[in-house]
Amino acid sequence: MPQLPRVAVLGADLTGAVGLAALIDGGIDAVYVGSPTPAAGALLAERSLASRRVGGRDDDLGEPAPRTPEDEATAGVLPVVSRVGTRDEPGRGFEISVDGRSLGSWDAVVVTGSTVAAVATVIGVDVPWYGGVFHPRADGVYLVGSLGGTGAALTEPAGAPTRRAAEDDETPGPDPGRQLAWAQASWVGEHLRGRYLLPAYQAMLDHPGLRRVGLRRRGLGGYRRALDRELRAGRARAAAAGYPLPLPAAAAAAAARARARGQASP
Repeated sequence: MPQLPRVAVLGADLTGAVGLAALIDGGIDAVYVGSPTPAAGALLAERSLASRRVGGRDDDLGEPAPRTPEDEATAGVLPVVSRVGTRDEPGRGFEISVDGRSLGSWDAVVVTGSTVAAVATVIGVDVPWYGGVFHPRADGVYLVGSLGGTGAALTEPAGAPTRRAAEDDETPGPDPGRQLAWAQASWVGEHLRGRYLLPAYQAMLDHPGLRRVGLRRRGLGGYRRALDRELRAGRARAAAAGYPLPLPAAAAAAAARARARGQASP
């Protein structure tokens, strides 16, 4: 069975925590990079995901804990993301470091509106993100919780919780921002598992807003309906193509390259 890619979620805010939970629920091996805000930490603890943190204090307690001095020191430090490999053998994947300390490498990176600057060098060209999530020219980089790929849509909760709608029971909260982040991260998970295939490159450039139906025009409901239509179309494309994985795991790809080199040796 092909090995699924490993994903790093960059975002010490609630958006990143929601994205991580959605990816994990979708069967993706993902970690959370950074020291979470209190709201994000509460969600990680509620979902038993505190042990999925890297880059801050590991916290496997059953309830949110106060930040340590290490957490505070790294809370405002933006991670640095770079491509793995050399010019002769670029490979796949990304290395992530915080304040000069390497945290390791992952096959894909999910960013939020507050951490998208961390991938500026690997993105290179500034083009619209397809559906506000997929960058047409940067395989393995995804954005969640944002409208049109330009700014964060999810904020920390400020008031008392409201009752969740019945149709949204699978999401980790009642507000539209959480629903958006959850839906977008789940979309990424479908793609990484090979269940959803993106449209052609030019189609993504021509219609980045999901057939011109998006949040600004018809609200969150319009965006979700457009996303549902695109998911159906992308699943049909994936089925016709034999469900290819978009990003083979770096470990598996490295082993394949090593085998190829061995076979080519005299």
